[in-house]
Amino acid sequence: MDRKLQYLSNKDGFLGIDNKFNFKEKVVIVPFGLEKTVSYGGGTKNGPKEIIKASHQVELYDEELNCEPYKKIGIKTLKPFKIDKNINKALKKISSINQEILDKKLFPMTFGGEHSITPGCIEPFVKRHKNICLLHFDAHADLRDSYNGEKFSHASAIRRCLDYKNVSIISFGIRNISKSEIPYLQKNKSRIKIFWAKDKAKWNLQKFKKLIKK
Repeated sequence: MDRKLQYLSNKDGFLGIDNKFNFKEKVVIVPFGLEKTVSYGGGTKNGPKEIIKASHQVELYDEELNCEPYKKIGIKTLKPFKIDKNINKALKKISSINQEILDKKLFPMTFGGEHSITPGCIEPFVKRHKNICLLHFDAHADLRDSYNGEKFSHASAIRRCLDYKNVSIISFGIRNISKSEIPYLQKNKSRIKIFWAKDKAKWNLQKFKKLIKK
């Protein structure tokens, strides 16, 4: 493989699988701990490392499927790599990495990192498919055109995804939205569906099923 796609050992990667076990990967974990535009607190740069560390405590057997799924799927984890401090360059890098993985007929699963990585992560998928529907779980809508002068801010992540005309969004758990986001939301009702946190008791999941089948 290309040098930038070198893998961690099974034991050090996602799920901490025994190194003696051999399988052909179908899924590639991409650790991408970008921390550039966070506005409250920090630590997103450590996200991938901590997710992988915690995954070593996960049971590998799935009682519903009655098997250990990783043996059928095959999951490997890329070695951590340098992330450019310039957010535009960083997004181009994650896009190119995911593109390369897809070109090898593998499926990239990116561990962030702040929300702003999302448009870069999905770009290769957007180019391959006629329509893309994103499931977005968050307290904020992230539909601002920019935040603190940055168009690729974490607070603009979903807006940047919607710059691609074949992308639609289903957001769950939104509890806050700014006044400046409302005109865009209203203008793009056909592409943005929000299940508001305040309405959780009344969520119609049958409606959700219909939305993802479109």
